[in-house]
Amino acid sequence: MKTFRKTSQKTEGLSLYLKAENMKYRHTSLGALMILMPAVCTLLSAMLTYNYFAMDGYNWWYMSMLPGVLAIICGQIGGKDLKKKNRTIWALPADMGKIWDAKILLSAMVVGIATFALMIFVLLGTEIMEKGLFVTFTNPPSVGNQLLAALFIWITSFWQIPFCIFLAQKTGPLLMIVIHLVFSQIFGALISLKGWFFLVPYGITPRVMCPILNTLPNGLPAEPGQMTYTPELMSVSAAALGVAFSLLWFAAFWYFSRKWFKGQVERG
Repeated sequence: MKTFRKTSQKTEGLSLYLKAENMKYRHTSLGALMILMPAVCTLLSAMLTYNYFAMDGYNWWYMSMLPGVLAIICGQIGGKDLKKKNRTIWALPADMGKIWDAKILLSAMVVGIATFALMIFVLLGTEIMEKGLFVTFTNPPSVGNQLLAALFIWITSFWQIPFCIFLAQKTGPLLMIVIHLVFSQIFGALISLKGWFFLVPYGITPRVMCPILNTLPNGLPAEPGQMTYTPELMSVSAAALGVAFSLLWFAAFWYFSRKWFKGQVERG
């Protein structure tokens, strides 16, 4: 009974920190961002590659738009207190670790909403284009696979959140966004093709999506004869390994960034 009470108090405490963190951004662009950007991604895919609409909608999201959206989200959440050099929170009689946890959890929630909004837009767009405009799609993923794709895009992106918030604290939000986007574009597609892709987290999501969406990191159908295709890319066990390692990366970045953040108070 005592153990239950302690666990309950910890959970309740974190929920209060999360609520307080959320209130800081009630009148910012975060709400619009998590709906607008998936809508833009869906619209661009429908207009530019309509025969590959669903496949490219997801591919463009996790390869290009999500790293940028996530970096902007983390820049806002990690950079708001930084404008006052974190003095406004360091002066509080509060648990700095839980403040850091709340920032990460809020970012994860916003990224999750944005990713599942993309799935809803793609499903609606598919229905409209197929039944209203009589478009025939090439390599269309099933509804079940699209649900799995949204879920694993979200899960395998967790590691980026503590990494980006930490980087925003160290370099400032703008430079963090530039660094993260450059790294994601350079390493994302390239590393995902390697057998050791799970050792560089930028390559994990594109690799995991290969067997789920039957799509290569370059956006082409995962079929023999396509550029960069190899049978190994379609391995479900390799994708599962990637998911497991992405969570390990997340745990490592969360632990060390949290420890660093708490240490700033002691040094200050």
